[in-house]
Amino acid sequence: MQSFPLADWSLPGLELRSVWSPAIPYDDQVLAELSPGWRLLMLQDGSATRSLSVLTGETIQVAIDEATVINDDRWAPPEVAKLEAPYMRRTVGLRTRSGVVLSHAISWWNSGDYAGFLADPRLPIGTNMEQGRSEYAREILSLFLASGDTLDERFQAEGPFLGRHYVMHRGGRPLNVIVEIYAPAVARYLDVTGWYPRWDGRRGLPQA
Repeated sequence: MQSFPLADWSLPGLELRSVWSPAIPYDDQVLAELSPGWRLLMLQDGSATRSLSVLTGETIQVAIDEATVINDDRWAPPEVAKLEAPYMRRTVGLRTRSGVVLSHAISWWNSGDYAGFLADPRLPIGTNMEQGRSEYAREILSLFLASGDTLDERFQAEGPFLGRHYVMHRGGRPLNVIVEIYAPAVARYLDVTGWYPRWDGRRGLPQA
C-alpha cells in the first residue's frame, strides 16, 4: 500500500492512515484516484444514510454493537473533547434491508443529547434527525484508510477500507463526532465499472 502517514488518532485494533484533511485541495492527486462518486459520497456534507438509501434503493438498517455511557475515551478523535461528558459512545453497522453490509460507524455524544436527538436508536442518526426536523451541519475533518481484523470480518473482505470522520453542529455548538468506514460493497452502487480505492497496486472490482 502507498505509504500514507499514520493518522494522529486511532481506534482500538485498527490502524488509520491519513488520506485527506481540509488543508488539502480538492484537486489533490490522491483524491483524483477516487471516482467522482466516491468523492461526492465522502466529501459531501449531507446525510450519509440518505445517500446510501438513494444509491441502493433500499431502506438502511442499523445493527447496534455497543451503546455505552463513558466519562473519557482515549481512542476517540480529538474533537470529542469539545462535547460535554458524560459521553454516549455508539458503535453500529449499517446495512440494506436485504442484508448488504455498507459501513461500520462510531459516534460520540453528550449522553443527554443522545437521548434527546435519537428518539429511536434503532434508526440511523440521519433518519432520527430528519424525523425530528433538527437543523444541523456537518464539518468533514478527514478521509483515512482503516485496516484491522474487526473490519475484515464485518465486511468479509481484506482492507484497507476508506473512512471519514466529521462533526455535526447544531445551534452553533458541536452535537456529536462521527467516524464512518465504508465496505467495498458500496462501490457496486457508486459505479459498476469503478474500482474500490485500495491504492496498493492490487485493484479489482468488488464481488457481487
